[in-house]
Amino acid sequence: VFGQAYPPDQLEIIVVATEGDEGFAVVDRLQGESPVRLRCVAIPGDPAHGRSPSTKRNYGARLSNGEWIAFTDDDCVPDPSWIAAAARSFTGPKTGALEGHTAIPSDVSTLTSKGLRALSQPGGYQTCNMFYRRSAFNAAGGFDRRFPFYLEDTDLAWTVMDLGYEIPYTPDARVVHPVSAAQPLRLLDDAKRTFLFPLLRHRHPERFRGARLRVLRPIHRAYLGSYLLLLGTLIAAPEYALIALAGVVGLVGVHAAYLFAGGKFTWSEVALTTVLLPLVPLVRTTQYLRGLATWREGDQSDDR
Repeated sequence: VFGQAYPPDQLEIIVVATEGDEGFAVVDRLQGESPVRLRCVAIPGDPAHGRSPSTKRNYGARLSNGEWIAFTDDDCVPDPSWIAAAARSFTGPKTGALEGHTAIPSDVSTLTSKGLRALSQPGGYQTCNMFYRRSAFNAAGGFDRRFPFYLEDTDLAWTVMDLGYEIPYTPDARVVHPVSAAQPLRLLDDAKRTFLFPLLRHRHPERFRGARLRVLRPIHRAYLGSYLLLLGTLIAAPEYALIALAGVVGLVGVHAAYLFAGGKFTWSEVALTTVLLPLVPLVRTTQYLRGLATWREGDQSDDR
């Protein structure tokens, strides 16, 4: 961020860390070489204990002074022209935000890199590369803290557009999102977050219907269908249960082969992923039903 081709006196950097985080020491060490105003802060008595990016971003936005607020994440590397490219699109009162381009390195293909490729598609409004006009951000109320980490960026962008603003895509405002090491357990973490789908649908029913968000993808429906077939076979024709079970195992094998085809992987990663894949549709379905019950009966007001 120090290398931005933009007047440094018009920039400030606010790092929102957690109390005790090593980020404070890093920022202290960089203070002397920073060409712009730089500080590292933590939320006093943070109720989320550092686990809510929504809460952290709202806090940082309140401390900032600019007309525009640029968001990126601690695992991203902005191009030197990142802010300058975005600034050229800061035109017209109807422009409430800008969506930049998030580039995913393609030199090595892994299960993680395949999952990250969705970040490079416009219309996702991922906060690793977003710019919000302060007045639009404040009018929307900032990030809804009921989305602590997942869909919080989509909800805010949709809220800003619901207020009548436009969010153009600005491909020249580019950040690179490095690919982290393989983390098969994130398959379950992502499945658990399906709990928030009903809340997003409740708040933005029309936009939700037109989005690419899907509670269950075709492969998940295939899993659930195979489970029902296995259960029905066990009840009605147990002598064919092994055949039905073989169908489930075959589906897992085909799915795993598709995910890892042409990529770099370890056999331990393949083994753990193969164990987790059959669980994902069950977790997604359960969490979605939990979300339906929660957001129908619970408080529907904003928490920003």
